[in-house]
Amino acid sequence: MEFFDTNSGGTQESSAMSQLSCTKVTGGITNALFRVSGFQSITSLPTTADFDSVLVRIFGAEGMIDRDIETSTYAALCNADIAYKYMGRFSNGRIEGWLDGYHPLQNQDLTDEATSLEIAKEMARLHCLFDVPEGELRDHHCGTELDVISVGLWDQLSSWMEQAKGYSEFKTAKDTERARALQLDKIEMEVQTIIQSFAATEEENDSGDSTASICGSSSKPNVVFCHNDLLLGNIMKHKTTGHIQLIDFEYGGSNYAAFDMANHFNEYAGGTTTKENGVPDYTRFPNSERQTKFCVEYVKMTKRLESMKSDITDQADYSGQKEMVIEEDEGIMNEAIQLLSHVQKFILVNHLYWGLWAVNQAAEEGCEEFDYLTYASNRFNEYYVKKSEWEEK
Repeated sequence: MEFFDTNSGGTQESSAMSQLSCTKVTGGITNALFRVSGFQSITSLPTTADFDSVLVRIFGAEGMIDRDIETSTYAALCNADIAYKYMGRFSNGRIEGWLDGYHPLQNQDLTDEATSLEIAKEMARLHCLFDVPEGELRDHHCGTELDVISVGLWDQLSSWMEQAKGYSEFKTAKDTERARALQLDKIEMEVQTIIQSFAATEEENDSGDSTASICGSSSKPNVVFCHNDLLLGNIMKHKTTGHIQLIDFEYGGSNYAAFDMANHFNEYAGGTTTKENGVPDYTRFPNSERQTKFCVEYVKMTKRLESMKSDITDQADYSGQKEMVIEEDEGIMNEAIQLLSHVQKFILVNHLYWGLWAVNQAAEEGCEEFDYLTYASNRFNEYYVKKSEWEEK
C-alpha cells in the first residue's frame, strides 16, 4: 500500500508523517503493538483514507513462529472473512486494520453468558468456514497426504519439550535456578505418556468414518483449523453491538477442535497480562454447566453453517445469509456431551503446551517484562491438579 508520492524527495512524506500519532497498545506479551492514527487528517494524500487508524505489530517470539507462513495464513483468514484487514508486511512485523469501537475482553466479560455463547459461535465459524488454501500453506498446516489432515500438536509439544531441556542457562542466575525447580525431566515423562496415550487411542479407534460430525466421532476428536490461543486479549467485543471478533492467529493451525475449546476454558483463569504477571486465578475456571452450554451453542452453530455450505460456494457470502434455526434437542445435547468429553482430556494437554512455551520464552526473552517462569510453574502445577481430578473419576 503506497500512501505517499515517492518522487517528492521525501518532503511530502515527512510532512504527512508529522501529522500521525503513535501510541503503544497494552496487553500483548508476544508482540509489541502500536496504534498509528491520523490518516484522515493528512491533506497531502491524493484521496482521503477510508480509515483513520492502523495497528502496527512488531513480531516477538523469535524462532518459535514461522512469520512468513503466519502472515500468509493471516491474509487467507482475512480473505475468508474470519480475521480483520491485512494491510501489509515489513521485515519484522505487519500492518493490520484497527478495530474501531471494539475492546479486548476483560475478566468480568466472561461472567456474561451471552458473551460466552457468542464466542462459541465465532469459534464454530472459524472451525467450519476456513479451508486452508492449496499449496504451501495447506502443506504446512495440513500435511501432504490426500484426504488426511495432519495435526502438528504432538510434534510441537515434543519440539518445545526438547527446546526447553536444551537450555543450560537462562538470562539470570536466579532464573536458571527457578527453571531447574520446574523439574523438566518429570514434565518430559508426562509429555511422553500423554502423547503415547493419545496415539494409542487414535490408532485403536480409527475406523475411517468419513461421516463423523465437526465434533468428531464418539471416540475420536475432530480436526479443523484452530486458533489455539483464545485468551481474553485475543477476543474483541464491540462496545454497542456485542459482536465478537477473534484476533492474533499466530499460533493457529490444524488441531483438534476440542483443544481450541479446552484452551479457551483454561484461559478464563488469565495470568497472561503484565498486571497478572504469570499468576492465573483458577477459581474463574468455568463450571460444568457453563462448559456444557458453550458446547451446545457451538454444536448448534456448526449445524447451521454446515446446512448452508451446500448452497453457498463463496465463504464471504456466509455473513449475509439468514441463519437457519437449530432447536436444541436430545441429539444436540448428546453431541455436545461427546464433544465436552474430548475437551476434558485436552485441558491437561493444554497446560503442558503453554507451560513449555513459557519456559522457552523465559530463556529467549527473559522475565523482566513478564514472568514467564512463574506462568510456567502455575500451568504445570494446574496440570497435576487436573490430572489428579481426572484419575479420581
